[in-house]
Amino acid sequence: MDVVKSILNSEIERINRAEGRDGKPRINSEFFINHPWLCLAMFVGYIAVGIVMYASPYMGLGWFAGFTAFLIFMAAMLLLEIKPTYRYEDIGVLDLRVCYNGEWFFSREISSDAVNTLLNSSAVDGRFKSHVQSIVQHKGAIDFYDVYDLARRYQTSPDFTHTAQIAL
Repeated sequence: MDVVKSILNSEIERINRAEGRDGKPRINSEFFINHPWLCLAMFVGYIAVGIVMYASPYMGLGWFAGFTAFLIFMAAMLLLEIKPTYRYEDIGVLDLRVCYNGEWFFSREISSDAVNTLLNSSAVDGRFKSHVQSIVQHKGAIDFYDVYDLARRYQTSPDFTHTAQIAL
């Protein structure tokens, strides 16, 4: 299990580095790049609402400033992007983290290098290896949860035959 855990941890670290997953908030500017005409239309709509607000007798500069502050705040919140880090401890856990991270361990496949490392390791159980080969043969790849579940299933239980218990 320790060998499998270390291989999965190194694979998770590789994915986190490759995708820039660090859990820090950033402004995602892809919306502006991919939809410039929509951004222009929203700006024109903002100007039109501003003109109506300024020209109306019951709304003035204060309402327009509040409207502008609200719009800037909402735009910043909607453009905020956080790429959460994947962690080994999250595999198989179904709690509120799933809402934030998603069930990435079901959809992310481990690399062929990691599969080869698992299959070539002498510390990994033979039944585990044959099951991994079977999954790769049928599905074409194997995801994190499959490896995690197999490792739990084939993990060696501690040998208590040579221990003594004291009954009180």
